[in-house]
Amino acid sequence: MICELIRNLAEQANMPLTRACALTGVARSTFYRIDRGYRHHQRVAQPVPHAERHQPAALTEKEKAQVIGALTDPTMADRSVVQVYWSSLDAGEIACSQRTFYRLAKANELVGDRRRGRHSGTSISRVKPTATAGAPGHLWTWDITLLHGPGRCYYRLYLAIDVYSRYPVAWRIEPDETAAKATEMFLDAFDRHGAPARLHADNGAAMRSHELAAALETSQIGRSFSRPRVSNDNPFSESLFKTIKYDLDHPDRFDSIDHARQWTSDFLHRYATEHHHSALGYYTPEQVFTGTAARVKAARQQTLDWAAALHPRRYSAPPKAPALPTTTGINLS
Repeated sequence: MICELIRNLAEQANMPLTRACALTGVARSTFYRIDRGYRHHQRVAQPVPHAERHQPAALTEKEKAQVIGALTDPTMADRSVVQVYWSSLDAGEIACSQRTFYRLAKANELVGDRRRGRHSGTSISRVKPTATAGAPGHLWTWDITLLHGPGRCYYRLYLAIDVYSRYPVAWRIEPDETAAKATEMFLDAFDRHGAPARLHADNGAAMRSHELAAALETSQIGRSFSRPRVSNDNPFSESLFKTIKYDLDHPDRFDSIDHARQWTSDFLHRYATEHHHSALGYYTPEQVFTGTAARVKAARQQTLDWAAALHPRRYSAPPKAPALPTTTGINLS
């Protein structure tokens, strides 16, 4: 019946069948399936999930054990899964495809680095770091990024921010990365702003140096670190680095280290005092860090109340100033 209706519509309106199907709300594939009498698909009362069905071509338990044995062979520890597969195949030890071999490796969590060392299960495992910031000074995070200089020269931007307020509490630009310069930067920041309860960083040499660790221990500051190659464990520093490098005034290359320092100084001052941060209720990092955001919120509310009283028809509800920032942190969800 529906096929006949669609055909009549197409003939009378002189339109393609695809257009007639669209107008009647019938998928083209459905039309052809009904029109041509295809009835190959029959629903079953209790379908068996594909993963639970018997697969005639599936590996036997013995063959699976051979694959796992090849992957866990100490002589293969420095090789990738693909290299292990072809070595095992050439040795006549397995009888499966490369995709099946890789699927078994993934199911048994053997696709990562299998070498012995600090990164393996024989050492302390790197758990997902979590850190909370409910007020300024609860949590600082820092990192080092590269800035293009003249020619093939690169400068290192050391930058630490207060996570709750996004305020840049310490920075410096140097031609190299050293623990001594990082430690000096933080000791100066502690004198100016006070020591934070916790400092988070990634796994760079300067971040894990004994010199910086001793300075933090003296100031009774807790430490936490990102997992290797997991940029999401340090999102606040990474986000600010992107903001810096995507700024419209950011030079493609700095003429000198003094040029880089002057531009960065101007940018960070502007960012801290003028940038209305969306994650902070559109208050500036300086307002949140110094505690003046509450006063700014009251002034905003007074202005909004005045505007609503002056033009009541412009507002469907009384306007409210954005709330002050709440608890934030690393990997809280």
